[in-house]
Order: sequence, then structure tokens, then C-alpha cells
Amino acid sequence: MKGTLADFNLQINEGVIQGDDGKRYSFFGSEWKDQTSPARGQYVDFSVNDLNQAVSIYVMAFARQPAFSAVNNAHSEQLQAEENFGFFDWSMKCLKNYVNFSGRARRKEYWYFYLFQILIGLILGVSLAIIGVSDAGIDAISGLLSLFFLLPSLAVGARRLHDVNRSGWWMLLALTIIGLIPLLIWSVMETKPESNQWGEPAK
Repeated sequence: MKGTLADFNLQINEGVIQGDDGKRYSFFGSEWKDQTSPARGQYVDFSVNDLNQAVSIYVMAFARQPAFSAVNNAHSEQLQAEENFGFFDWSMKCLKNYVNFSGRARRKEYWYFYLFQILIGLILGVSLAIIGVSDAGIDAISGLLSLFFLLPSLAVGARRLHDVNRSGWWMLLALTIIGLIPLLIWSVMETKPESNQWGEPAK
């Protein structure tokens, strides 16, 4: 497998490679087998392990900076398009990425989708009450709605954590109840401006 080194964080000794197949592969510094230091833009040859991580990484003779530039250009175009996004656009982006646990999500994407769920729940609840549906029926339909929103909510939550340089597994803190406090703090934090193993900054 070949690709371009997208980023390397010396402090945590981890990096990410943009593969020629369009996928991103994280790696640990211990897998860097070349005598040169890891640097953004290097064109490398590597293998992929069972965890979909890059291993046995070697720098090739020639860097292919244009490939990396193309990735950056696509990311920039996406960010420019998102500048014109409204409430509905952000909500639809989450629904379209309902099982996408990779990448990053800015605050707008996370909180607009959260508000979207509340509004849909309120509109549905009021509508069902007006047409005379029983409390048990409303509860059943609300349960189905919550089930429908479960995966996209978890996915955008993971991407929001990635955007502040945290693993999506930190969402498990919600099971401790007290863990909701740090999760709330992270969810309102500004986008981290540096690249990380989950991609380029979300804004």
C-alpha cells in the first residue's frame, strides 16, 4: 500500500497516512522504519494490519505532494460549502452520515442535530396528541423515533470528540452519569486547529 503522510504528532508519537485508495490509516511512531523523521507530505510505502492501521512504513524515493494537495483542496471546498449551511443542512449531513464514526464534526453540526431531534420529537408529540393517540401509543412511537436517531447521534458524538482530539470511546463516560460533565465540556469546545488521526480540522 502507498500513500502520503498527512500528519504526525511528535508529542503522542502517532500519525495518519492518506492512502492512495482514499482511506486514512493511523500509525504509531514505532512503525516508522525510515531513517528520516516523519514529515507531512512524504510519500510512503506501508502495510495494513488487522486493525486497519499502517505498519512497516518506509519513505519512497519521491514525494508526491500533489496527491496530498488534492486532499487538502477537497477539504477546503467542503469547508467553503459548509459556510452556507443552515439548520436543515447540518441536520441532513448528520442523517446522511448516520453510521460514519470516522472524521470530525464541528460544534454547529453536533448541536444543530441535537436541536433537530428535539424539534422533531416535539412536533410529533403534539401532532399525535391532537389526533387523539393514547399515551401508550405516543410512548411507543417516541421509542421508535429515539431508536431511529440512536446511530446518527452516536456517530456525530464520536466525530465531535475527534474534533477536540479525543477518542470516540470517551462517550462511554455517559454510563457513569458524572461523566456527562466532561462530555458536555468537550461538546462545546472550539475545533482544535491542528490535524489529527481523524482528519483535518472541521473548520
